[in-house]
Amino acid sequence: GRGLIHGRIDSRRRRLRQTWPGLIDHLRSAVRSGAGVSDAVVYLVDRVPEEMRPAFQHFHEALDHGSSVDQALRSVKAELADPVGDRVIEALRLAHDVGGSDLPVVLDSLQHSVRADIAVREDARAKQAWIRAASRLGVAAPWLVLIVLSGRDETVEAYSSATGVGLVLTGALVSTLAFRAMATLGSLPSQRRWFAAEPARVGS
Repeated sequence: GRGLIHGRIDSRRRRLRQTWPGLIDHLRSAVRSGAGVSDAVVYLVDRVPEEMRPAFQHFHEALDHGSSVDQALRSVKAELADPVGDRVIEALRLAHDVGGSDLPVVLDSLQHSVRADIAVREDARAKQAWIRAASRLGVAAPWLVLIVLSGRDETVEAYSSATGVGLVLTGALVSTLAFRAMATLGSLPSQRRWFAAEPARVGS
């Protein structure tokens, strides 16, 4: 279902988000050593995780087949489809377009931003886990009490009536709605891809 698909997307983005600070560090080191944008990106081919490698290999192949650096970078961005990757690729595109001795500084700032975002989201994820555990306990507690009391004859008699059955069904419905509400309120919003669309070019 949609929940499973969104869960897989969020899981992938979390893995990539954890990877980007190290990759940005590799890019910054390559640029500081005198490499151009294209060489710095090719430098990552053997350093990225397996699930990211095809995008960077395709970048290298695109350059070999005559594509421009900007076009090849756009392809990497589209293939990765990752919010942090979008920011990194846009910084590289801008540096390639206008030149930029400031690129190492920009990458350093971006790296700090990504690490801060990781720390905030991991803290929120820990709190989210606590909220979900508390909601499960809150929903389960009344039913555990009912199970304990069901060993008494008067309890069985009370809940065997039409009113008792209706009360149990109403309680089950309220418990389900309450659990779903807590799960929704305690969930983290997905990170948006602000640079997914192509930015307008000056003079275009």
